[in-house]
Amino acid sequence: MKRFIFFSLVILSACTVDEKIQVPEKLISSDKIIPIIVDLQLLESHYQRLYNRPDLYRVALDSSSSLVFQNYDVTKADFEKSFAYYSSDLKVIYSIYEAALDSINFRINLTSF
Repeated sequence: MKRFIFFSLVILSACTVDEKIQVPEKLISSDKIIPIIVDLQLLESHYQRLYNRPDLYRVALDSSSSLVFQNYDVTKADFEKSFAYYSSDLKVIYSIYEAALDSINFRINLTSF
């Protein structure tokens, strides 16, 4: 899981552009986007373990992720725009992913007992 998040971060850093994206109208705060990312990562990990191939679980993951967005009272579009905004600053997205990874590790440690 750590490797997946690190790999995603490296890919994002390679794809980011130096110019800053405009602040979206409905920017999701970094405090609120972190638990959304955590839940989406855990959801994807679950489907990945079950089916092993993205083409087999893509529809189910998309459907389940819409429930995550509903739970946090955000839209997928607002999430994507906010994520793109935070991704435009490597330091910011790194700190967001670091916090998300810490949250995932905390959850894993809780279930280990």
